[in-house]
Amino acid sequence: MKSDKVRLITTTALFTALVTIGTVIIQIPVPGKGYTHFGDSIIYLAACILPAPAALFASCAGAALADLLTGYAIYAPATVIIKALNVVPFILVRIYLKKKKKDDRILNFQTALMLIPTSLVTIFGYLIAEYIMFGEKFAFISAIIGGWLQPVGSMLAFIVFAAALDKIKFKRKIINQI
Repeated sequence: MKSDKVRLITTTALFTALVTIGTVIIQIPVPGKGYTHFGDSIIYLAACILPAPAALFASCAGAALADLLTGYAIYAPATVIIKALNVVPFILVRIYLKKKKKDDRILNFQTALMLIPTSLVTIFGYLIAEYIMFGEKFAFISAIIGGWLQPVGSMLAFIVFAAALDKIKFKRKIINQI
């Protein structure tokens, strides 16, 4: 029992670190503002693998920590809200799949479909945040120029990572451990 809690805490910490690293290490500059990264793809993986509270913590803490480490601390409060909302579609799908006893893969039709609402959350979440922080003109220019690049890159990376992890039956192995 105690070792199960330790495994869950350890796995959650690992995903938190992976979200931070995926955001900080590989940064592709975006015209107009900021950068795109692969941290969101790790958020999607965490949401498909970890229990809901752990996925929420890893996503929010990892992404906010990346904002603090990369000089974008002003975005950290918005990031916490947006990343929590990014996880919600996957949590809802997992509840559905668990009822159907089909929650053994990371990538399936339902999780692939959830990439659409989670991407819209990212695009419009940061649009709203930038509107509040910097004003209308900056927010809309920023969203048009580069706001869509982040979700598209993360979607593609998630599909590649999830397919590779499914090939080695990672989710079945990890779920049996946590």
